[in-house]
Amino acid sequence: MASALVVAACGNSTTTGSGSETSGGGGGSNGSADGEKVTVDAPGITDTEIRVGGVASSTNPLGGRYDTSFDGVNAYFAMVNDAGGIYGRELVLAAERDDKVAANTDEVRGLLEQDDVFAVLPVATLLFTGADTLVEEDVPTFGWTINPEWEGTEEDPRSNLFGQAGSFLCLGCAQPTVPYIAQQSDRHRVGLLGYAVPQSSRCVDGWDASFTEYGEEADAEVVFEDASLAYGTTDLSVQVSKMVDAGVDLVITCMDTNGVVTLAKEMKKQELDAIQYLPNGYDQELLDEFGDLFEGSYAYVSFAPFQADPQPPGMQAYFEWMEETGGEVSENSLVGWLNADLFHRGLQAAGPDFSRQKVIDGINEMTDYTADGLVSGVDWREAHTTRAAESCSAILKIEDSEFVPFVGEEGTIFTCFDVESGTLEPTFE
Repeated sequence: MASALVVAACGNSTTTGSGSETSGGGGGSNGSADGEKVTVDAPGITDTEIRVGGVASSTNPLGGRYDTSFDGVNAYFAMVNDAGGIYGRELVLAAERDDKVAANTDEVRGLLEQDDVFAVLPVATLLFTGADTLVEEDVPTFGWTINPEWEGTEEDPRSNLFGQAGSFLCLGCAQPTVPYIAQQSDRHRVGLLGYAVPQSSRCVDGWDASFTEYGEEADAEVVFEDASLAYGTTDLSVQVSKMVDAGVDLVITCMDTNGVVTLAKEMKKQELDAIQYLPNGYDQELLDEFGDLFEGSYAYVSFAPFQADPQPPGMQAYFEWMEETGGEVSENSLVGWLNADLFHRGLQAAGPDFSRQKVIDGINEMTDYTADGLVSGVDWREAHTTRAAESCSAILKIEDSEFVPFVGEEGTIFTCFDVESGTLEPTFE
């Protein structure tokens, strides 16, 4: 479980490609272009419905509201169905399964063998052991990319697995965004903390590589590193004491929310004058309870944040239909919305005589998927197996227990870097 929690910290890369996504995904589609309705013989398809199902770690020991991903899918489907559905059918989230963390494979099989769904969405799980089953069956699958199973290789591209902003996590890669945060916040001495599990330690390796590549330009260096922590530790006094001695002023972790709260409390106790970068901290409830501990700290996300100004059209639609359906506004529900949006666009690309494979192929021809401005462009021809040439994210600074967009130019949302240039010279979108 700890391994899954830290992957998100290194997976916030998107790319801006040429071309465009299939049109019309921000609203409903009244059937095919000519209004034709075609008989389709495929799992989950009836004369009136396109039935999908998802799985979330709704029951989990961390208290995470991963089940809100269902809210996002239901809201998006309500929007499409209100506008007439697609190809004479309504989109239906027919199954909402809880894998309780440990039963992911069983619940995935249940979606296919018992619920007989056309596609699997959303997937918002701490473990994704059912991924191989979905790849073997070639089922269009959409979810939250915090698990390494989403990522493909040249030999195993996993071209049917679609994350909310690409599927290639690039765990362990050098990333420019956090060195840029160090530069902009005038922080120079970095401490790294992670758990003694492969994904967490690889994540720490990635942050170390980030400052090896960009540290000189950022005028920042790693002066303390410990990736040997036991998951669930409640005592970080030794590590904080060593960071005090090393003069650390920026702490970057590959830890879950409970871990960073424990760390922040110990930093305050020992009067370590440092801020944190929060890999999994984009949660207003966290700030409502512990905002004073994270004043001046930073987070970043791979999609437009709720605080974006101006709001992109996709965000406006999300807020409208979350209110209409009574869903909970959260990072996971927005991810569910993005999953539903990409699925809908895949259906549009496939045409009225659609199939699972046509949906997969249609998405994998998209060169600049943005979900009406919610992400900064994904080239799905490459996003399964290749690191994007341009890394874009939305940076947020915590001020007075609120997330405040940290933008380079007024009216922009995303801070982007050419990762092949090796420099911290951003562009803004």
